[in-house]
Amino acid sequence: MASRLGPFVFFFALTVAAASLPCLQSAAFARGLDSNSQAEAKEATRLYKAGQYEEAAKLFAQLTVDHPDMPIFERSLGACFYYLHRPEPALSNLRNYLRDRKDVPADDKEVVDHWIGEMERLEAQNKAAAAPAKDATSAVGTALGPHPTAGLAASGDKPAGVDLSAQPDSNAGKPPIYKTWWLWTGAAAVVTAGVVTAVLLVNRSSNLCDGASLACRGVK
Repeated sequence: MASRLGPFVFFFALTVAAASLPCLQSAAFARGLDSNSQAEAKEATRLYKAGQYEEAAKLFAQLTVDHPDMPIFERSLGACFYYLHRPEPALSNLRNYLRDRKDVPADDKEVVDHWIGEMERLEAQNKAAAAPAKDATSAVGTALGPHPTAGLAASGDKPAGVDLSAQPDSNAGKPPIYKTWWLWTGAAAVVTAGVVTAVLLVNRSSNLCDGASLACRGVK
């Protein structure tokens, strides 16, 4: 019989906790909040009850900073993140609420513990879902190996020790021109041709002056 009534008891506790939020805020006002903080708390509570958890969370976050001695704002902020399905900030604020407030009512603690349990399960699910994607990305990177240009960026995209700005020397490895055989062969041929030409001219001159030619003897 008790097990059948369990869900109904929890639902009743959850309803009481949600309905008690304005009462909890009223208790906070009684502790001496200034007018600005009271207005922020009322507006945050209105947004929370309207299901506008993102906007309500912004106001509750500011209230937790302005009034760190009032853990009720941490509970409200954690509740906003719970309904936004954001485990990390929800768990942080709800745990802080249970730690900082020593006189948490039993029914409220049951609700907060339930929220914490659900957020822990959601956090575990998110991590489990993210792990295969990360492993798949690592596997693809390992299979492809390093990029062909990896390691070249640091040296200006060129192999170390190679100066690509230097132009190749077309005469590298060739002997000096004065040591080439064809230069001296050509020079010898020119000298020989000159000698032969001179000899022929001398012989021709001698042949022209043979005999009593007036042109060769000249005028006496």
